[in-house]
Amino acid sequence: MKSLRTGNWRTLLGVVAIVVLLAPAIAQVTYIAKSGDTFTTLAEQFNVPAEKIAAANDLKVDAKLSAGQKLTIPDAEEAQAEETPKPDDSAEAKRPLTGRELYEERARLLEQQRKQQGQSIVTAATKFRGTPYRYGGLSSRGIDCSGLVVRAMMLNGKKVPHSSAALARMGTKVTYKELQPGDLVFFKTGRRGGGISHVGIWVGNNQFIHASSGRGVITSTLDGYYAKRLVCARRLH
Repeated sequence: MKSLRTGNWRTLLGVVAIVVLLAPAIAQVTYIAKSGDTFTTLAEQFNVPAEKIAAANDLKVDAKLSAGQKLTIPDAEEAQAEETPKPDDSAEAKRPLTGRELYEERARLLEQQRKQQGQSIVTAATKFRGTPYRYGGLSSRGIDCSGLVVRAMMLNGKKVPHSSAALARMGTKVTYKELQPGDLVFFKTGRRGGGISHVGIWVGNNQFIHASSGRGVITSTLDGYYAKRLVCARRLH
């Protein structure tokens, strides 16, 4: 008698174990309705009779569903309840680019390279910070405003004239809002009626680096004296 009871318990435990293992395959799912959903479409999606879904939500099978409405899907197969898998990124990456995509990618790379070169120009000019001013100078012993531009550009593989007026006729004109590191800013610092006489290299944060006749190579803020004398800005890189 004792062995029989033990056998019954073992059988019962085995059945419980099977039920526990099978339980995850069938589940009750909470679903948020989307525009166009009906109990018929949900039945197809979750492989559950439309009448059963409607009854679980105390609704008639022909009831109109609203977007955002929370519904209970009884006995839903979890595989059906999962959202549509996202596209394979690797497959998308292998897809040949269209002509427009190639153009946009090239433009993006060129813009990235231009910004990097602009920052390199600023870095090159910064190496001369503290150098005394010398008219016509091009070295660490003495340098003038356009000479600083010449050296910074030269260190980045670009040859430009040693003249602020000539530099102001090169490249592309940019507005104050468009200014980026490496752009050139030009000023009229001479007597009234004179032309461009000073140039600096835009650093960012409303600052530029230049060779001041009184203080040598320094970084200044574009306000006051210089803001009043700013003429234009150009991009040469």
